[in-house]
Amino acid sequence: MMKKPDKQKGLLLVFIETQRQRWFVAAIKLSGELVPLLRSEEGNLEDYLSSEFEEQVTFLRHRLAGVLQRGCDRLWGRAIKPTQFVLVADQDFDPQTPELTSAVAEHFVEWMINPPVVFLKEDAVGAADDSVQFDRVAGEIDAQDQEILKAAFSQLADSIVNESLWELVPNKPSS
Repeated sequence: MMKKPDKQKGLLLVFIETQRQRWFVAAIKLSGELVPLLRSEEGNLEDYLSSEFEEQVTFLRHRLAGVLQRGCDRLWGRAIKPTQFVLVADQDFDPQTPELTSAVAEHFVEWMINPPVVFLKEDAVGAADDSVQFDRVAGEIDAQDQEILKAAFSQLADSIVNESLWELVPNKPSS
């Protein structure tokens, strides 16, 4: 019987741009290399905007769970095994209701334990040396993985502008 090749370990990153209501999924190898995987079209998340709080939480939980599943499918094809799910939002989903971000984050941390989840917000102020800083919303990330994430985040910013690096997941037509 042939032995399957060992999978590389890495982080599965979901970056959420709240202003454009879209997301990106990337792998971050433990070497620090960012591997762009998937991106949505703008407006992919906007269905929650006009809903009541509980419906917003439900919509975002389901949508982001689907995003994580698609990301895992792409990792499998690249022989990468996620050791941590990392969700990073550029700000709260609704700056007037930060509880929405917390409720979504806490759901993932509570229900997805293997691999563990951390939900972070990008600190808009950042550090004086332009390195990215994160505010933890829920979950934990060890110091080594956080350093790998920080190092890869500048690659993410550079990659986002090159849409051809990402597999597009088109929005479903409105019914």
